[in-house]
Amino acid sequence: MESVSKNIIHEGARLKQIVRDRGLKILDFARQAGFSNQIAHYYFRKEAIKRSTLLEFCTMLGISLDEFYGWTHPRRALPQPLQDLHHGHRLDALIEEKGLNKTRLANRMALSRRALYNLLDKPAFTGDQLKKVCQVLEISQKEFLGGAVDDDGAELAETETWKDKYYKLLEDYNQALLEIARLREGASAAS
Repeated sequence: MESVSKNIIHEGARLKQIVRDRGLKILDFARQAGFSNQIAHYYFRKEAIKRSTLLEFCTMLGISLDEFYGWTHPRRALPQPLQDLHHGHRLDALIEEKGLNKTRLANRMALSRRALYNLLDKPAFTGDQLKKVCQVLEISQKEFLGGAVDDDGAELAETETWKDKYYKLLEDYNQALLEIARLREGASAAS
């Protein structure tokens, strides 16, 4: 079960997040790893990275595999006061956390890629923009604005519980699909 829970994260997005948190530029990371900037971005887009490659990256970054999977983003550790929250930067952080592709996100929001980048530069969104962003990211406005955690963390814990239930159901569903495919193969081979 432990290895299944580790695959819940988008490993490429996590790798990119750690590289940035370590103060490395992507180009420097690519040089250290011995490949081009394009290959670095290729790995950052990958949902799952081969374990041996991931171990090499972790060694290069000076962290263990457990630290990689348990990495917490510094921006999440200290909530920003609401008046200081830059909406564009918050959106960019959420895009990175969720491992989203900006072009696809722009399409889902019915925006051009350039318009999405302009949105990322805005210090404050209009009510309509905030509503649309939250709808596409499937989060509440309270969560976007940094109010996702109350004093005792109950709301965050509840979110994590639902997330765990969702992933468990998704795993069960995938197992069922595999079993159906196996049974169909067996039935067609018997015919």
